[in-house]
Amino acid sequence: MISNFSIVQCIFNRDQYTPEEMRRILREAEQDESSAAKLLADEAMDINPVRTAVLLAVGNNYPNQELHYASYMEMFMAAMKSMLHTEAVVERFPCEDDEEQPCYATSQRLSGDIHFVAGIIASESVYLKLAERYSEEELPEMDEMARDSIEEFINVLNGMFSVSLGEEKIETDLDLPRFGQNVSPHGSNQLRLRVHSSVGSFQVVMATDEFF
Repeated sequence: MISNFSIVQCIFNRDQYTPEEMRRILREAEQDESSAAKLLADEAMDINPVRTAVLLAVGNNYPNQELHYASYMEMFMAAMKSMLHTEAVVERFPCEDDEEQPCYATSQRLSGDIHFVAGIIASESVYLKLAERYSEEELPEMDEMARDSIEEFINVLNGMFSVSLGEEKIETDLDLPRFGQNVSPHGSNQLRLRVHSSVGSFQVVMATDEFF
């Protein structure tokens, strides 16, 4: 069972650290998680801090999608740690800024009982670092291997999400992942969330149709 508890997300939700300071905390937590635990008071504990952040970002928007968006982000953030070996936190308000170009996007659509699209958009440097974390290979420049690594990560993650939906009697099928460059997302019921990680920041985009 995937744990939805994140010490670093609890710290970030307290609004006491800048993104730059959080990146330092995330790097230190990758080496020794107890360094982050020391920053968190017992009374500040939230057992579902990622869900808290996402629901605050959603606000009164997308009532039909908010629980799926929150559940997906919990799974995404857990996968950052388990599959990319990367500590990360998600902001509590929607992202409105496009990524620095050149940037790359990878998304995948789930269709069936619900329509759901999710993926990431990252600057070239961050996209490559995420691909390196997943592939465990050095990727000095954007190439097919970098693209394939992120597509595989998204495909595995979204497959897990599809299985979790199936456990709720919501049947979905996965389309093939899509890839784009210099994307400005524009999906229906779209929620863009900035994720800060030890290798840089990027955005996760969720919508009910393709966002590029």
